[in-house]
Amino acid sequence: MNAHEYEVGLHKMEIDTPALLIDLLAMEKNLKTMSDFFKGKEARLRPHVKLHKATPILAHKQLEAGGTIGVTCAKLSEAETMAKAGIKDILIANQIVGARKIGRLVNLAMYSDVMVAVDSYTNITELSQAALSKGVQLRVLVEVNIGHNRCGVGPEKALEMARKVDASPGLRFMGLMGYDGHCTRCVDVVERETCSRKANQILAATKKKIEKSGLKVEIASGGGTYTYRYATQIGGVTEIQAGTYLLMDTTFRESGVTEFELTLTVLATVISRPVRDGVKNLAIIDLGRKAMHPYYGMPEVKDPEGAKVVGMSQEHGKVELEGEACDLKVGDKIELWVRDANDTINLYDKFYAIREDIVEAVWDIPARGFVT
Repeated sequence: MNAHEYEVGLHKMEIDTPALLIDLLAMEKNLKTMSDFFKGKEARLRPHVKLHKATPILAHKQLEAGGTIGVTCAKLSEAETMAKAGIKDILIANQIVGARKIGRLVNLAMYSDVMVAVDSYTNITELSQAALSKGVQLRVLVEVNIGHNRCGVGPEKALEMARKVDASPGLRFMGLMGYDGHCTRCVDVVERETCSRKANQILAATKKKIEKSGLKVEIASGGGTYTYRYATQIGGVTEIQAGTYLLMDTTFRESGVTEFELTLTVLATVISRPVRDGVKNLAIIDLGRKAMHPYYGMPEVKDPEGAKVVGMSQEHGKVELEGEACDLKVGDKIELWVRDANDTINLYDKFYAIREDIVEAVWDIPARGFVT
């Protein structure tokens, strides 16, 4: 018997809490919106699965929606999860260093078409030696710093590093990667296009310079949900690493990404209606920081209207009530929009897939907590 079989068919208000919910109708709209966008585009979508911690069914849905080429992972453990689920074209948009991780990486290359980013000559040498010892050809992208100032070599050094990769036995130089992360949430929506175009023009110019040297650059990968519209306007950019579009959260919506539906909520239960001096119209719920990440602020209440989260401790949430929300009783449910999808999802072991308020499926999150 499936561990979740008894939950399928329940009304969402019957689910034990806290519980992480996906509105399937909204999610399916998001898949279509992104797929439609990429029709006729030179660039393809390489969905980033770090959002949902490499949940196989969600990755497969992203790939099946169209306009896609493989998946993007943040962690080696996520890539291993994707390969186990039958997905072969995998980019780890990160540097994999250290003997143990590199050993896992070349093992993964035995049964998947994995690709990894580099920005260090030492790392290139270590990857080459490990690939040779295993007898595999490991695909490699040189990461270029296009303004985010995190990982990556300067554009002026990318050609030299690309040549090093190309000359290293066991490695196959595939191209470049650059992330315009400095053009996302912290940039005004009016300035975002200019910022992203400038950053991705650096990536495209670097690609052109390397191609003029005689090296083939098959891939120039970058962008994300905030900037996919602008990065795809730059000739030479071949892949976009968007991920949050699938489930969305209120932070992206508030930051100007309005074409996608809010999809992700957390269900909580009222566990106390305090009655004491100075306390009026307050509810305590069984949801705190261990069940919803508050990095970007308190979550908004989806239902009921008139409820407002004003504080969160580790296991409790304080909710002020107005209007019809004042009728909430102990045992009643509150549904909250997720403000930070990436971090909140990593707190849960499963998604409840909801269609018109009924549980259609329960999906385990196999890479939840995987950090290596």
